[in-house]
Amino acid sequence: MLKKSSFCKISLVLFYLCTITVAKASAIIDGSIDAEQLIEGLPKSWSITVSPKNDLFLTDRSGGIIVLDENWQERRYSTSIIDLFTDGQGGFLDITFHPDYLTNDWIYLSYSAGNSDSNRLKVVRFALPVEGNEITQIEHVFTVLSNKNTPVHYGGRLAFLPDNTLLISTGDGFDFREQAQLKSSHLGKILRVSDTGRAVTSNPFFSPLTTDSIPQSDERSLLSVNKNYVYSFGHRNPQALLVSPSGMIISNEHGPDGGDEINIIEAGQNYGWPIITNGIDYSGALITPFTEYNGMRQPDHDWTPSIAPSGMVLYAGSSLPSLTDHLLVTSLKFKQLRALRFSNNQITAERILLADFEYRLRDIVVDNQSNILLLTDGDNAKIFKLVLK
Repeated sequence: MLKKSSFCKISLVLFYLCTITVAKASAIIDGSIDAEQLIEGLPKSWSITVSPKNDLFLTDRSGGIIVLDENWQERRYSTSIIDLFTDGQGGFLDITFHPDYLTNDWIYLSYSAGNSDSNRLKVVRFALPVEGNEITQIEHVFTVLSNKNTPVHYGGRLAFLPDNTLLISTGDGFDFREQAQLKSSHLGKILRVSDTGRAVTSNPFFSPLTTDSIPQSDERSLLSVNKNYVYSFGHRNPQALLVSPSGMIISNEHGPDGGDEINIIEAGQNYGWPIITNGIDYSGALITPFTEYNGMRQPDHDWTPSIAPSGMVLYAGSSLPSLTDHLLVTSLKFKQLRALRFSNNQITAERILLADFEYRLRDIVVDNQSNILLLTDGDNAKIFKLVLK
């Protein structure tokens, strides 16, 4: 006779397998879209972004910035950043532009800093040089105040809100997942800061207490200041972060083995990791017995099994009308593009595009002519444009 604990474990595994079956049946394959290669030979890159001037910016993970103009002429820039940490999932990560970029030239960059024993996510802003190829005009914006000794799960996505405040996604550091639930830690969060990196007084957990009035020996009070930056918590490793035209914040994140998510982000909300998840550990062990818990948000969309989502856009263009009002999500694991209908703040249907694609997809962007561009993962990265077959 099975013990109760064994029965519970078997029941949970059966539930997990049933979830996989449902998830596989929920997305249909759409063969109407193809991808046309535009450029190849790029270094291992993490993000592709379009500037207000319609230049394409890419981050070279090893520490460079690549700019492609509308004629695909390439410029490569080095920087004076000396604390870059490139092991594992580290390196130069995301780029975004200040809402007033056309007048102030500020470009925001996230990257991993430190060494194998102590590393963290940092955000700086810089301006391209008028002459030459070295970026020297760099200002510190924000440093995640929770160090870790793992070269993974940085998060690193950046997005500006309509009020010119900046959102920063942070990962849980993998071995530090419990800190995703602690508001005193910056790991496993979406943070909100001013365009110069200060805590925003309207943040949900803000307290007027400042570090200026706290003795450096008072570690408990210093930790309490960390929550001033927290916008939402309970995240594992957010890989995409966007703000819709209406100001809605949408993110996707990697689960463990299963439990990848899309979430509509609201201030002060707890998104559950690691207390609730539809995934299990890579070893096959259970992380938690809970898929729901009081006070914790359910994902707006779940992928079990995992697709390893990476970039994401909300397409509002007209170049490919069948994709208008869809969330488009690139997949690393299955080398696919997922299109999810997004209407009335709900995801109602999912299609698999590029089902037989050859490359892992790292990121996606929509240019100023509403073309949808894809960035592949790894060395010899390529850029593709979506086209109708």
